[in-house]
Amino acid sequence: MPDGEFLSLQSYSLAETIYESPFYWMARDKAYLPTLDKNRGDFTEMFVAERLGLVFGADRVYLNVDIFETKAAKVSDIDVLVVWGDRVVIVQAKSKRLTLEARKGNDQSIRDDFKKAVQAAYDQGITCAKCLLDKRRKLVLADGSELALPTDIREVYLFCVVSDHYPALSFQARQFLQTENIDCVQAPLVMDVFAIDVMTEMLQTPLQFLSYVNRRANYAEQIMASHELTVLGYHLKQNLWVQGDVDLMQIGDDFTAGLDVAMAVRRTGIQGAATPDGILTRFGSTTIGRVVKEIEARPEPATIDLGFMLLEMSEQAITEISHVVDRLAARTRADGKVHDASFAYSESGSGITFHCNDEPTHVALPRLQSYCQRRKYKQKAAKWFGLCMGSDGQNVRFGVSLTYPWAPDADMDERTRNMLTPMPIDQGLRAVLGKRERPKKVGRNDPCPCGSGRKYKKCCLIGS
Repeated sequence: MPDGEFLSLQSYSLAETIYESPFYWMARDKAYLPTLDKNRGDFTEMFVAERLGLVFGADRVYLNVDIFETKAAKVSDIDVLVVWGDRVVIVQAKSKRLTLEARKGNDQSIRDDFKKAVQAAYDQGITCAKCLLDKRRKLVLADGSELALPTDIREVYLFCVVSDHYPALSFQARQFLQTENIDCVQAPLVMDVFAIDVMTEMLQTPLQFLSYVNRRANYAEQIMASHELTVLGYHLKQNLWVQGDVDLMQIGDDFTAGLDVAMAVRRTGIQGAATPDGILTRFGSTTIGRVVKEIEARPEPATIDLGFMLLEMSEQAITEISHVVDRLAARTRADGKVHDASFAYSESGSGITFHCNDEPTHVALPRLQSYCQRRKYKQKAAKWFGLCMGSDGQNVRFGVSLTYPWAPDADMDERTRNMLTPMPIDQGLRAVLGKRERPKKVGRNDPCPCGSGRKYKKCCLIGS
């Protein structure tokens, strides 16, 4: 400018240059190059471990874990390992950067760079995942102590992380990455350190973070976006969900607008919304939001699946189901009786039952357990969850988690013969909220629709 000041119309390019230029300066010193590569790799690992520690707690994040087949035979090593409940995250970080030839568009250079930076990270990660699922392997921490993993690992997530901004990384991963299908191991997430930084900044609880990672991995083949932050921005706004009959969904970069503003507010202190309007701002005050917080406070393997299911619900479903539970609690406060509601989800093959009562646990727990077993069988569901709420409607008294495979059973056929089929969720919500009654009225002397085998007047009519 005439007065000697500089005007930047593209601040991102300037920031990128400031970040990347020192690499080229130091790389000219060939004797220092090995040290440069080691320091870049160490930084990437430590940075990722630090950021994940903010989400899961430093005591659940382990840096540089060695895997041994025997005391003297080392198989591989994990750069960063996270263990939360029966879920495991493996991070393999590479400092290999995109060369100038690749940036110019040289196809062979792009393929070579991708193989060294991403494919190598994935191959090492999948080797480590197989070892974790093999109970004969031993994990040794940096201090020499042995790490004991959960008895049954439910899911393993693979993160392939590069240390620099990598143009078109998302598209290249779809085109070039060669993967394996292994039970319990989810599709890999390929990203740079900047994406990890933003993900851990916005999804600051383990359940929120893993719920997103779980769906992002499951929808890997159905989602196309120019950058991982585009998908995250969409999730924060809409709650990531892709219908099963959708072959491919292209997400536009405009979904990152709220995310860009939020990060600028948090990192530079400018005026604006520090949290994008969406799932992080609307659910926390609801009853379902409080249930999720309680699950996060007690990360038991039996309840993590329930947390995933609750977080997958739409905003409307969370709001209305919260209203249902509040209404049931109000009825229990008014008459002291048991009130309940069940919701089935055909797409995921799961469902949930809420019981509101103030009965002693030794009475309420068997009641909820028995009902959930029958309801799961009637629905032929793979998973069914039950939550007992107190009459205050604020806290979960206890929960039931049934995740065993469905199988035909003659005794259960008889026990569930008179159970009514639940109405669709929207009809059920209207029924409980008083907008519509069940179309079929059960007589006092009819078999109870819960399938207990007793008459209605001696069973659920008492708690209705």
